[in-house]
Amino acid sequence: MADLVSVIVPIYNVKEYLSRCIESLVKQTYSAVEIILVDDCSTDGSVKIAEEYVHRYPDRCKLIKRKQNGGLSAARNSGIKAALGNWLTFVDSDDWVTCDYVQTLIETATIHSADIVLSSIYYYYTGTNVKEVSPFGNLTNDSSKEEIVALSRSYACTRLFHKNLFIDNKIWFPEKIRRAEDMATIIPIMTYAKKISIVKKPMYYYYQRTNSISNQNFAKVDVSFYPKAVTRMIELSAPGFDVEMEYRAISELLYGMVMIMLRAKYSKKDIFAHIDRFCLKYPNWLENPYLAKMETAKRIFVKSAGKKQYILIKLLITAWDLKQKLR
Repeated sequence: MADLVSVIVPIYNVKEYLSRCIESLVKQTYSAVEIILVDDCSTDGSVKIAEEYVHRYPDRCKLIKRKQNGGLSAARNSGIKAALGNWLTFVDSDDWVTCDYVQTLIETATIHSADIVLSSIYYYYTGTNVKEVSPFGNLTNDSSKEEIVALSRSYACTRLFHKNLFIDNKIWFPEKIRRAEDMATIIPIMTYAKKISIVKKPMYYYYQRTNSISNQNFAKVDVSFYPKAVTRMIELSAPGFDVEMEYRAISELLYGMVMIMLRAKYSKKDIFAHIDRFCLKYPNWLENPYLAKMETAKRIFVKSAGKKQYILIKLLITAWDLKQKLR
């Protein structure tokens, strides 16, 4: 069915949140929706909840039971393979969406002849604390595809994709990379889109299970996933995006990875070795034109990291974490 939208919901031990998620999907104002629930070997009774919804809404919901736990990427891939719709959207099982979510995305795709549509998002914290977040900053429908590839966040959720972008380009979520899988998949997918449209309307609630950086365990973080994900992103992207891919590498490897290494208390020697490897691979990164569009604090951090100004980047991390605790 040309206008059918397949909503893929990976499930793993989310009994507490799953009903809220599925309820928001069965109440969509857009009728041509199939809800693909992919159970990744849950052990907490989540699958029973999924089965109840399939029984109640057999025309809308279907359940895939994976035989082996494979992680988020494997579950999403199973959903893509089972999808009957020409359109895909991903909803994590502890999140939920507004009732007009699918309708707004598909109408936008139709109006603009787009094969990807991005929307704003709500970060939902415990209690009533809700924060609206724009995953595309100051980008608009008039922005070039190159700008959108470089500057938008790499979420799989909050987006509508034409399924052929995955199938025709043979791009799947990486099952051997358990973190940064969105960046390693969605950014390449975006480079193959003919048209990317933007909806500056938050319709997706991204549930934050903790709102304190101090509650995150960085002590045993293995950061090897980061270079692997960046390499995959670059290798799978369409030709002609060298400048954009360099900027994405700057954002991920000089910002994201260095931040994690600092919080995980990697030694200064290890952090500097990582920065040296980055600068060797991207010797002219300071000339990247997208740096001028980077948020000021982030740009200061990235340039300070590139110069190995260790004390300054540690102070920046401390300030950001303190601000997060006081949220």
